[in-house]
Amino acid sequence: MTALARSADPWLQTVRSLTATHNRAAAPAPQQKAAHPFLERLTRAWERDHPRVVSASPESPRPFPEAVVRVIERPSSATAIVYWSDAATCHYGYQGWRVTTATSDGACALTGALIHRGDSVYRPSQRDPKPQNASAMILAASMPQGETSDADLQDQHA
Repeated sequence: MTALARSADPWLQTVRSLTATHNRAAAPAPQQKAAHPFLERLTRAWERDHPRVVSASPESPRPFPEAVVRVIERPSSATAIVYWSDAATCHYGYQGWRVTTATSDGACALTGALIHRGDSVYRPSQRDPKPQNASAMILAASMPQGETSDADLQDQHA
């Protein structure tokens, strides 16, 4: 293989790039100069709009640490419509969740609170194919209480 062919080989370029990135990460970083004020404002705005939830316990990390989770609506006390976006796994803009009992220990996807087996939780509604975030849970006590439908109000008066 000629030197020109070797330098143009995409696989070798990728390996060289990964090796260089690894070597830079291992080396101590030099003092970085301050970021531009505009970039600092963008970063603060992003962090304000996309808060990271820290797990309640380092021993039980959140199963989807980068997920952005928002409760959009509560059609009834037993259901919720959730916005779920995780660049590493999936995006569901309008996903139905139902209340159930936790079958294993875990962490709340909304707050990071610990979930114990037997706790009341919300989980994505099962369908075929199974959603990518099927193992996620939201602790029922952490679920916002607003936005219920007329059907839920009728159940309370019956």
